[in-house]
Amino acid sequence: MDGKKLSDQEMAAIVREAVDRLPGGFVIFGPDHEILLSNAQNERDFPFTNEALRQGKTYLEATLFAVKKVAPNLPDDEALAVARGIHDTLAKGEPVELRTHLGTVMQVVEIPLSFGGWVAVGADVTALRERERELKKSRKQAEAANEAKSAFIANISHEIRTPLNGILGMAQLMASGDLTPEQKDQIETILDSGKTLMAILNDVLDLSKIEAGRFDISPIDNDLGQLLRRMEKLWAPRASEKGLALTLDIDGDMPSLLRFDPIRVRQCISNLVSNAIKFTERGSVRVAVRCVPAGEDTFDVHIEVADTGIGMSGETLDKLFAPFMQAESSTSRRFGGTGLGLSISRHLARLMGGDVVATSEPGKGSVFTLSFRAVAGRRASEAPKNADVDRTGGARWAQGLSILLVDDHALNRKVARLFLEPLGISIVEAENGADAIRLLQTRAFDLMLLDMHMPVMNGMETLAHIRAHEAAFRDIPVIALTADSLGPDNMRYREFGADGYVGKPIDHRELILEIGRVLEARHGRSPMPDLRRA
Repeated sequence: MDGKKLSDQEMAAIVREAVDRLPGGFVIFGPDHEILLSNAQNERDFPFTNEALRQGKTYLEATLFAVKKVAPNLPDDEALAVARGIHDTLAKGEPVELRTHLGTVMQVVEIPLSFGGWVAVGADVTALRERERELKKSRKQAEAANEAKSAFIANISHEIRTPLNGILGMAQLMASGDLTPEQKDQIETILDSGKTLMAILNDVLDLSKIEAGRFDISPIDNDLGQLLRRMEKLWAPRASEKGLALTLDIDGDMPSLLRFDPIRVRQCISNLVSNAIKFTERGSVRVAVRCVPAGEDTFDVHIEVADTGIGMSGETLDKLFAPFMQAESSTSRRFGGTGLGLSISRHLARLMGGDVVATSEPGKGSVFTLSFRAVAGRRASEAPKNADVDRTGGARWAQGLSILLVDDHALNRKVARLFLEPLGISIVEAENGADAIRLLQTRAFDLMLLDMHMPVMNGMETLAHIRAHEAAFRDIPVIALTADSLGPDNMRYREFGADGYVGKPIDHRELILEIGRVLEARHGRSPMPDLRRA
């Protein structure tokens, strides 16, 4: 046909062949939706609609006819609703997906033409939708597996923390007794090993909480400078043991009070400083803090931890923040740790509107910078008074105090009893919430220590019942005890009606201080005038 002009008949035949070879349906409608041109694929996909239109039915009637042919069991009113939906969607020029009598899914759209008619085109999206269904199914399976993993870790956490509570609790009691230097050293080794095990367990649990989306940030008004100075005192002995100089440099322009999450900030800084000391054999570790205005009453806080340690290559830096990764394969054997701390710290920093970044050179040390967003504190928060507890936990205020201890594990109850009875506190035990409520109905208690995970009636149910139903003891102070790191945090327990919170394994001093803080908050005065050794 080179140079030959095609006749109208030849051109029409070519157009017809081209239209029929289209992979999707193609149809041209007149102003009343009469079919002017329909390709072979359209005839295969929508024979019922086409048949009805050629019989003179309206477009809505033809659509309803096709719906009832494809879905014969559909009630008449539902079939009409489906047909109207298809009709109205196409009229608006929006695509609609239709399941054909062949079982395929066609996406159809109609476009108005200048003479008053329409052109409709269809595309087979069956494979795409099937792929989407498979992906959705896989996602649900992955979510179910992740939920199962989270539940497993939560259960393992509870089961591990219970015997660990006994080990550390008894070791703390032994450490407060009269021991020989050799025995003191042995007990300190037990305590250090137990705390290391707790740190590893907490790392794994924190990562699981982040993956499960259960990690909450709880900002409060707090003095960041004071928090850092306390941490400096905590880490100074460890740095001194290695002959390292530990310095803290705080920006003088930093507001005295900022609103941030002190627990999460402390966790991030503790991880960075701990790593700096761990990987530095000689020289120094420097912590520098600066506060940059980022808007009205808003600040970007940057905490830089610099060391003169072993340093890292660029390749190592690239994988440093991946979970379970160490700087090199020998690092975990040489220095210990799970390889989770930096990954968790970065997650936390990003939840707080910041990040953790690092620069380093092999043999020249490393610089890690934690940043987070904070706002100016509106009012000074009253921190709990630091009670001075001696090694034996002697506390005059505790004499005559009556506490209801509720825990389903006898070992946990034994540890708490051994912590508190030497202070002159009277302890009554209950194994579950139902037993606790029965005891509360028979006598008065000054305070309740309530485990959150128990059979028959758990801690949350018990707390809800006490606060909502029992007028006689509705206002009893309650301290939540829990070994479940995947459950609600301290702030959530308070929302449910708890006055305080102590995690397991229970720390002797922490338990004493929390009891004193809760009683002081409830009675408006300190029950602890002097906790010093008499």
